[in-house]
Formats: sequence, C-alpha cells, structure tokens
Amino acid sequence: MMEILAPAKINLTLKILGKRPDGFHEIESLVQKVNLFDRITFTNVSDGRISLVCSDPGIPGDENNLAHRAAMILAEAASIRDRGVRIELEKNIPSGAGLGGGSSDAAAVLIGLSRFWDLSSTTGFLADLGAQLGSDVPLFLYPSPAIIKGRGEVVLPITARFSGYFVIIYPGFSVPTAWAYSNFRLTKTSDKYRISALSKAEGGELRPDDWSSLLANDLEAVVIPEYPEIALAKKALLEAGARAALMSGSGSAVFGLFDELETARRAAENMAVSGGYRAFTVEPLLS
Repeated sequence: MMEILAPAKINLTLKILGKRPDGFHEIESLVQKVNLFDRITFTNVSDGRISLVCSDPGIPGDENNLAHRAAMILAEAASIRDRGVRIELEKNIPSGAGLGGGSSDAAAVLIGLSRFWDLSSTTGFLADLGAQLGSDVPLFLYPSPAIIKGRGEVVLPITARFSGYFVIIYPGFSVPTAWAYSNFRLTKTSDKYRISALSKAEGGELRPDDWSSLLANDLEAVVIPEYPEIALAKKALLEAGARAALMSGSGSAVFGLFDELETARRAAENMAVSGGYRAFTVEPLLS
C-alpha cells in the first residue's frame, strides 16, 4: 500500500490572451499550490484490474474520472498488462471550484503509480501524458509557484516565494469551466494585470503588501454576473481583514490574502459560522 497527497491550487492571476486555432483559449496565469489536499491510496490487487473508489459518491469512479483515466493511460504507455491496482480517493478539495482538484488527482496518480510500479518515469514523460488528460494536469507535476501558458499545459516554475496566508471560501456550488471560457469576450481594455512584476522577482520573497494589488482574473467579468454569490464571498473576505480577494480559476472558490495566520484562521472560522461557507486556511507550497 502507498499513499500520496494531491494539492489544490489557486490562480493568483489569470489573463486570457486570445482564442487558439484548436478552440482553446490562450492564457497566462500565475499559479500557487497550497496545502489543501486530496489523499490517494494505492493497493495491489491480484485480478490485474485497475479500479478507483471515491469518498464522494457524486464523483464517478470509472473512465469519467480523470484520476482513473490517468492510471489507464500510464498503464498503456508503460505496457503494464498484469499488475492491477485499487485506487482509493479521499476528496477534500471541493469539485468544480477552480481549485484544480480533478487535475491534481490525475497528476498524483501519474506520480504515485509510477513509483508504485517502479517505472522510473521522468517528469517530462508524465507531463506529456498529463497534457492528454487535461490542460491543468501538467501544472501539478512541477514545483510552484509557476506561470502557465498556452492552454495551461506549458509550465514555467519561478523561484519567487510568496509569504502570507490564504483563506479559501467555497460557496457551495460549482461553475462549469467550459461555460465560463465560452462566454468570455476578449476586449482591448487595459487592467491592473502585471505578471512581469511578479515573475521577475526571481529568488525573492514577496510579502502580501508587495503583490496584493496585482491579483487579477479575467473570468470574474463572466462568472460573477451569473453567480453573484461569488462577489458576496469576496466582500466577506475583505471585511474579515483580507488584503485582497479573488476568484480562483473559473470559480466558484474565492481566496483572500492575509498577512497573519491567526487573522486568517479567525476569518475562516467566522465565515464558516456566519456565512455557512466551507472555509480553509492554507499556506503556499513550494513543491
């Protein structure tokens, strides 16, 4: 038996640059993994089959689950024929929240099964497989923070380090990613997006007051008018003391940036009680 953790991510910036010939959108995003985890367990089975069970009954365990597909595609690529595995997925990252849970699970299965089956797979090999599964999967195979480009499959880790704490609020519903992107309309208006200021701080520590004003997410303009609860969650975080608040990815989760851990924990507890939110206090991950 072997266990591996699959972390959530938040998009500190998300800029949509245009539409690609393949139908996807060209993006540039600064992404940070955080210490909110799904837990994945691998167990040998004697029947040679690959199966997946999930603690969340609303999440499928068949080929409609990215993690299951990750196991199948790795087995095929590595010519695994007779080594079965039972994969148990304990879900803690809310689904459909813009936190990358499904993609992270898939990446963790690629990493974990490569070790479990003694494959000695390179990161590049696993990233190529991950890109076949979904745009966000390769991100979780590299250290963070990272800039992602293309449709999300181009990952460029950076050495800047973000200090501070995040409170993630899940308002209790999901936002379809495909809907958010398909309804986005590219404009030529300028905004506060300045990823270069962050990415050029190589090797340096960025405290909240250095970069809180640089948070930006183009998809908020599409998602918030349809889901005003997201704006209310942002407002609640700011009122609780966050320096800034932003929707992650295509939503629905929102995160707030805090200087102090105790302030962040208190804010999360208060919003869980008064607002009925699922609230998580998290820190940046470097790996």
